This record gives sequence, C-alpha cells and structure tokens, in this order.
Amino acid sequence: MTNESFDWDLTSIFKNEEERLEAIKAFEKYIKEIKNFQGKLNNLESIKKYYEIKIQACKLHIKIYAYAMFKYHQNMGDNENSKLYKDAVSLGAKYSENISYAVPELIQNSKEDLISWANSPEMKEYKRNLEKIIDDKEHVLSKESEELLASYSEVFGAVENAYEVFTTAEFQFDDVKDKNGESLKMSHGLYSKYLAGKDRVLRKNTFEAMYKPYKQNINTITELYLARVKEMTTTARIRKYKNAIDMASKNDDSKEEVYYTLVEAVNKNLSLNHEYLELKKKLLKNELDDGEMHLYDVYRNSFEKEEEHISYEDAKKTVLDALSIMGEKYIAKIKEAMNNRWIDVYEKENKHTGAYSMGVYGVHPFVLLNFVNSSRDISTIAHELGHAMHSYFADTTQNILNSDYTIMVAEVASTVNEILLANYQIANTEDKAKKASLINEQLDMIRATLYRQTMFAEFEQIVHNKIENHENLSSEDLNIIYYELVKKYFGKSTVCDDYIKYEWARIPHFYSNFYVYKYATGITSAIVIAKNIMSKKPGYVEKYIEMLSKGGLENSLDLLKSVGVDLTKKETYDVAFNYFRENLKELEKLNFGEI
Repeated sequence: MTNESFDWDLTSIFKNEEERLEAIKAFEKYIKEIKNFQGKLNNLESIKKYYEIKIQACKLHIKIYAYAMFKYHQNMGDNENSKLYKDAVSLGAKYSENISYAVPELIQNSKEDLISWANSPEMKEYKRNLEKIIDDKEHVLSKESEELLASYSEVFGAVENAYEVFTTAEFQFDDVKDKNGESLKMSHGLYSKYLAGKDRVLRKNTFEAMYKPYKQNINTITELYLARVKEMTTTARIRKYKNAIDMASKNDDSKEEVYYTLVEAVNKNLSLNHEYLELKKKLLKNELDDGEMHLYDVYRNSFEKEEEHISYEDAKKTVLDALSIMGEKYIAKIKEAMNNRWIDVYEKENKHTGAYSMGVYGVHPFVLLNFVNSSRDISTIAHELGHAMHSYFADTTQNILNSDYTIMVAEVASTVNEILLANYQIANTEDKAKKASLINEQLDMIRATLYRQTMFAEFEQIVHNKIENHENLSSEDLNIIYYELVKKYFGKSTVCDDYIKYEWARIPHFYSNFYVYKYATGITSAIVIAKNIMSKKPGYVEKYIEMLSKGGLENSLDLLKSVGVDLTKKETYDVAFNYFRENLKELEKLNFGEI
C-alpha cells in the first residue's frame, strides 16, 4: 500500500474543485428557494414542497461542510485549509439564517393542524420532524428572535474553534525525558502511550509536560470556557427551559431524569471504583518506588509487558475477528471501510488530535484516527467503526432528516464494539498474564468511561449551576471544583497530583455542553446490549442493527428501550456495575503472585 492509501479519499465527496464549486452554487440556489417559502408554511402543499427542497439542501450542505472540515483537520496549520473551513462554516450560517423563519412559522399553526399534517400519507417522510417541532413548541421564539439568534450562530461557534486552534496548532509541548535521560517528542497522541508505559520517570514527566501549557494559559482557557457556558445558560433562559441541563437533555431526546439517575448511581458505587484502584495499587507495588500510586500511574497496566508495536494490518485483523459475532452484513461494511480509504490513519503534524467518525449522507462515513502503533489503538479502531456503522445503516435506510441520530445513542454502537473486542481478546488467550492484562484494560476502559465521564459531568453541572446563579468564577475556582471531584472519585489509594487541577482545561468536549455524561450512559447501554449479543440471544443482533438503522426516526430513549435498555431505571446501571464487579473479581483471582 502507498502512504496515500492511509489518508482519506476525499474525491468520493467531490471529484475535483469544479464539482465542489458547482455544489456550492446549487446549495446557494436552494437557500434562496427556501427563503421564498417564508410566510407560506400554513398549508400542507407548501410545507411538503419546503421539506423537499430542504432535503436537497441538506444533502449538499453536509458534503460541502464535511469536505472543508476534513481538509482542515488533515492539516490545521495550513492557511488555505483554514479558509476553506471558515468559508464552509459561513455558508452554513447563511443557510441557518435563511431557514430560521421556518420553525417559528410552522409553530404558529394550530397543534391540531400540525398533528393532522404529520399523520397525512404524503408527509410520512417528514412526520418525525414535525413531531419534534410540536414537542419544542414552547421553546421556540418569535420569528424575529430566531432570525437574530441564527445570525449570531457563527459568532457563538467561534469560541469552540478558538479553543481548538489555540490548543492544537499553537500549543508547544516540551520534549520529555525517560529514565535514561533521553529526550522524546511529546504530543497529544503520544500522551496516553507514554502514560501507559513501564517507565515511571517518563510517565511523571509526560504528565507534567501535558499540563504545563494548560497551566501557563489557564486564564485564557477559563475565559473561553466560561463564555461557552454563559452562551448555553443564556440560551436556555431565553428559550424558557428550566436550566441548561434541561435544554441539553431535551435536545438529545432525553430527560433530566436520565442525567440525575446516572450521577446518583455512580456516586452510590464510588466504593467499587476505589476498590479497583486499591487493587491496581497492590498490583503496581513493584513499580512504585515511593510506595504511592500517583495519577500518572493509574493508566499503567501492571500485567502488560513493554508496549507492543502493533501494525495497522494486525490491528484491522483483530477488529474483524472480534466483531465477526455481528454477522456478515456488518463485517462486510467494515471491510469496505478499511479497504476503500474511509479512514485517515496515522498521526501527522498539525493533524486534528484524537479520533472521530462522521457520516456524510450519500457518500459514506469517514473515520479519523491518530494511529501510533499502540495496542490501545485497536480499541480506538473498533470504537470509531462502531460510530461509522451506525451512520452507514442509518444513512442508507432513512432520509437525511431522519438519519441523524442524537448524542444520546451515538456512543452506544461504538462502545458495544469495544466491549465485544475486549471479551474476544480475553476469551482467546490461554496466557494468564495476558488474560489478566486484558481484563485490567477492560476495567480501565469502564472506569475511564463510566466513572471519569460522570466526574466530568458533575464538573459541568456545578459550573453551569454557579453561572445560572450569577456567580463570578475565576480560573482558580474552576481548578478547585475540579480537584475536589478528582479526590472524591479516585479515593484514598491515589495521590491526586496538583497538576490534575488543570485537566478540565484540556477536555474539548466541555465546549459541547453536557456531551460527556452520554459517554457514561452510552457504556451502560452498551454493556447491556453486548451481554445480549455475546449470549447469542436469538434475533438480538438483527434487532440491534434495526435500531441502528432507524437513526433518529424515533425518540432516543425509545430506541434504546427497543433493545432492552431503560436509562431512567437504576436497575439498568446495576447491570453495568455488576459487570465491572465480575471483571474485578476475575482480576483478583489472576493476581500478580499466581501469574
């Protein structure tokens, strides 16, 4: 394979620049046509035509935006890519501004008419969209107010973009030294790799090097974050929600009840997390020269040998074998993604950090990785391909308006894949040390997702509540709030190093307010689903793929209930904690001395 084969093939979106410009021209034409329906959305015929044009506009918009974003994310230091992305964002803002009249105008119709139109045969494709409009009626503002907010959408989005550019393209990390005094390159992508390694000196130096620039720039980042929080809380108040959590949860087809049930369930089971960390400290005792387990030790797997160099080909094979339980239909599409450049694989200078998947309707999903040949990259591949398959099944089954699933279910498919992968690896090794290592890894994954993401969510809740109560917060206030949560979640077995109080500043998902708690509900849902798949419950895989294929056609909580997951019930979370406990007990049996 050539190096190019590990990069996205963006010609699948636009073959050339001429095709992209033609798409922009057509999109701008649709924007004008949509504007012409203003004042006319009061009868079935006009509403149907409006939706027909909107669908065509959306199909073009996702391609124009995605192409620009992908180019930008491949090299965020390139000025041309930056301009391309900003132009696409501006075009999207123009579209939002010109369509902003529609929902307020539709809501002016009587509820009886809206229900009648939603249930008419010719509006079948748009029924779900109209139902959501009916549900949101009390939170939609006047036409003038909606237009005003839409005109500010680009301004509001600038805060997140500023944070992203600042911490990605402008941050400089110091090189880090290992135990032999050798200097190594440091980056976002290498951080987790070094932190998982056996070299404790390198772990400590990596930990401090990561947080040093955040500490140096904490006041700037604080202002960016608080601006985002204030935007959220202000919007919630203007739109007559109870608070920011109420707005966020309803926008996700969820309920405040889910958020609070999760936080309550996790807090009641913090002792289980403490028990795991205490065991981890015992397992690491031969590596802890000071007898204490610090935060930079927590990601170390004591059963793991020196970090293996995993080739991308081997990683792909493991993922395919692990997910074969999902059936040929699912596996065939994963193979297509791997073999047809749906994935941008390796870490590169100025490339967007982390990993994500984004579906492009009418094309296929695209996956971004920053593969550094770590065994942990295998889980990342499985995770992001879970997102990709969700997008694929939804996009090829639903129209573009119904294909877009909410964040409430977005992390489920990805985490199901991670759990299936972990259990496949555990079941297929006879080596006790390797088995213990894999169990440890799965426990770490659950801890980092169920416990850590809920800790993040608690931080968000506290900060938003204080802003809603008109409290002024400084960078030190945020540091203290975060530090106290870390101590509560990690317990007495872990030394909570001072640098950790800056961790909140490096969490990009905080700019998508109340996003992170859905990782925790996602893994809870995924554990329930994965256990059903692994037990080979008759017809369950088909039912699960059917759920993925529905996209956003139904309410998110109802979609999850269709596969046996009720996130408003504490019993659902008990399944996740019991699964965690089972793995913990198994690890205790495979103790270091026996191995």
